[in-house]
Amino acid sequence: MIIRARYVLPMDQPPIEDGAVVVEGDSIVAVGKTSEIRAAHTGEVRDLGERVLAPGLINAHCHLDYTRLRGEVGWHGSFTAWILQLVAAKQLHPEKEFIGAIPRGLDMLARSGTTTVVNIESFPGLLDQVLPTKLRVWWCLELIDLNRADEAKSVVTGAQEFIAAHAITRGGFGVSPHAPYTVSGELYRLSAQYAQTRNIPLTTHVAESEEEDDMIRRGTGQMYDYFLRAGRDMSDCKRAGPVQLLSEYGVLGPGCLAVHANSLTPLDIALLKQTGTHVVHCPKTHQFFHRSMPFLQTMMEQGINVCLGTDSLASNDSLNMLDEMQQMAQVYPRLSAQELLEMTTVNAAKALNQAGKLGRIARGAWADLIAAPLEGMGGDPYESIVFANKTVSFSMVGGEVLFDEAK
Repeated sequence: MIIRARYVLPMDQPPIEDGAVVVEGDSIVAVGKTSEIRAAHTGEVRDLGERVLAPGLINAHCHLDYTRLRGEVGWHGSFTAWILQLVAAKQLHPEKEFIGAIPRGLDMLARSGTTTVVNIESFPGLLDQVLPTKLRVWWCLELIDLNRADEAKSVVTGAQEFIAAHAITRGGFGVSPHAPYTVSGELYRLSAQYAQTRNIPLTTHVAESEEEDDMIRRGTGQMYDYFLRAGRDMSDCKRAGPVQLLSEYGVLGPGCLAVHANSLTPLDIALLKQTGTHVVHCPKTHQFFHRSMPFLQTMMEQGINVCLGTDSLASNDSLNMLDEMQQMAQVYPRLSAQELLEMTTVNAAKALNQAGKLGRIARGAWADLIAAPLEGMGGDPYESIVFANKTVSFSMVGGEVLFDEAK
């Protein structure tokens, strides 16, 4: 199949006007000017007209399980209280609602241009009822031991056995030790060892809130008081910050996606840079919690790989990566549309160790493509994608067309 569009955005070279992409099976075999492609290749031509063809967007952090929880967990100024509300809200819904939530969330993602998602899976048992999926999903199993180090080995063994028993046709598996306040050093160490041995992603929430920083770094605050009363072993507190602890545990590195990373010190930023750790920022969730300006500009200037995610509908009103890029544009107006699109394509592909397969339109990459209308006379093709109005008009994953609104 030859797909032609007014512009093609390869991401590793300038936009191609009157461009075309050749797709065979699930992969791209050629990209270039339409005249050059038509001279060298035959087959069905799908002409997208005055649209911009781009790589599918990658949502680097999402909780599809919580799609049912839109508007159920409000923000009242305490992150600890919000977490407890979330736990309570999850218990109010039967399993069948969570099963239905995942496909609904995937449909929301697809309609707004996401073709790959890093999903934190709290209920792995649901996967038998939702697989296979049309989108490319990395199912990162959430791991929690509430700092009970003696339980760490069984938690990781359970994840290993689950992964070994399941095959994923689009995407893969990863592990997600939840956060420093719910995960022991031993569970972090074992998770990191397993992820590094299997070459799969490890993603974790870290330095998300001031309450977490107060608890881990200083041994003070609402979160510290709550977990102390709950009987958690607090011996990991009062000696280092959350990012420093992850460094000690061997978690940081090129296979680690550090999610949120809001409460940081210069040492934390240096550790993230030195280890090649990727950072995932969730702009609209950041806004939901009324958090102060993150250190993204500093991190990007330091060469840290920054990606974007939606988080969940418990802290967002959509799973729309277009909204996330547009929110970033408001907060960081100096970022170009190309830089914003890179965060959701090439940067996220690098974080997943899939730079040759995702995030670009190039020979050998998977045929994961989206398109949106070219807006305005002489419009910027990057802006046409980033500032698309809530949805895209074409989506393809692995050479399979999911929808084309022009048809």
